[in-house]
Amino acid sequence: MYKTIYVPVDNSDYSNTAVDVGVSLAKTFGSKVVGSHVYAAKMHDKRFKQMEAGLPEEYHDEKELDRQRQIHDSLITRGLQITDSYLDYVDKKCTEANLPLERRSLEGRNWKVLSEDINTNAYDLVIMGALGVGAVKDSVIGSNTERVIRRVRSSDMLIIKHTQPMNGG
Repeated sequence: MYKTIYVPVDNSDYSNTAVDVGVSLAKTFGSKVVGSHVYAAKMHDKRFKQMEAGLPEEYHDEKELDRQRQIHDSLITRGLQITDSYLDYVDKKCTEANLPLERRSLEGRNWKVLSEDINTNAYDLVIMGALGVGAVKDSVIGSNTERVIRRVRSSDMLIIKHTQPMNGG
């Protein structure tokens, strides 16, 4: 029924539960799992460049500005390493279950890139946490999840609202 199950991840409890549910369903249906994470590296880089002109005078020295740019570049690199670590969690779960996995590191605005990727690839099932790492107290659904749901045209969507471990999974 579901040949390809897509699970966007962000290391939140909801995301990790979505991975667990996705792996369980993939075992049942003999599916491939596609794990993805979106990181806005270009946006961070653009904002830093916009901010340079407004830095205090002591940062305008070319040597100091170059040092600040190197620090910023290392932060971008660290963000990409975080993406890899989030996908490592999916990889571990799929390996334990002997399931095929496709890792997708995507760049851009989270909800927009996810919606485009889902619609372009027409995954059979998308499993996504209702909330993510930026969850606001008393929220029922996060803004990224809500925006993705509104834009996905043909894939079935399963939204994880509870983070309790699955029984018998």
